[in-house]
Amino acid sequence: MVLSLAQSTRRAKSAVYSATSDWQKVTLKATSRLATSSAATPQVASTPVSQRFERMETVPVSPTSSANVDFRPAFVGDFATNRNGWKAGNQGDYNYQIGMGRYSMRKLNTRTQQVAFSAVELPADINLNKADIFTIKVDMLADSGKVPMGGIVFGVKDSLNYSAFTLNAKGEVSIIRVANGKTFSDYMPGDYFSPGVSIEKNRNRLMIQRKGESLRFYINAQEVRTSPYQFKMLSGNGIGLMASGYWTSFQKLSVTLGP
Repeated sequence: MVLSLAQSTRRAKSAVYSATSDWQKVTLKATSRLATSSAATPQVASTPVSQRFERMETVPVSPTSSANVDFRPAFVGDFATNRNGWKAGNQGDYNYQIGMGRYSMRKLNTRTQQVAFSAVELPADINLNKADIFTIKVDMLADSGKVPMGGIVFGVKDSLNYSAFTLNAKGEVSIIRVANGKTFSDYMPGDYFSPGVSIEKNRNRLMIQRKGESLRFYINAQEVRTSPYQFKMLSGNGIGLMASGYWTSFQKLSVTLGP
């Protein structure tokens, strides 16, 4: 929230406050007697998008303005609350929990062969197919001494149509495209392979970046050896996370447009 106070004898002062990730602007103007002030109606930009699957929702994003020439649309999963509508509670073979800046996925059935999967739709002004430049980042954590198992799903239409960038317990990487539940390797490898970069136990940062017709993949700021790939149209415009370890947690998810 941006707050501006203007008085006839004093210079205007400004302060910035953040409430989750929704931004509001309120302007207060003093009367001639400086006894009371009137508040302008808060402005909130919110573009609803129809749900694709299991609670895929949008979140409000701050509007552009002539005064904010550097504005770049962004989606942030701070995981302080579940305002974005991620999966929560016991669902299938996993428990999904959000809070304290983390989104954790824990197996309820240790013998399951299923993966944990949760995704939401991006706001209308963050279109991964139309953006010339975008960056997706997330930090992934696991139990002490283990490589986090899971990663990012992007270009999500539903749980059967998406692309994914994931790690397994051996520190190998997979970059896949899934259509109608089947994995394709027409321009991404599909199978797990050695990424040729350093993989850490406990915590790794995954990043996907599009620049024009190139799609690049990074682990801990190091580019995967098979990257870049040619960008091709994605199935949808959802963003999500998947995991296959006993306990996997995610922090600092962000999707931004522009350099």
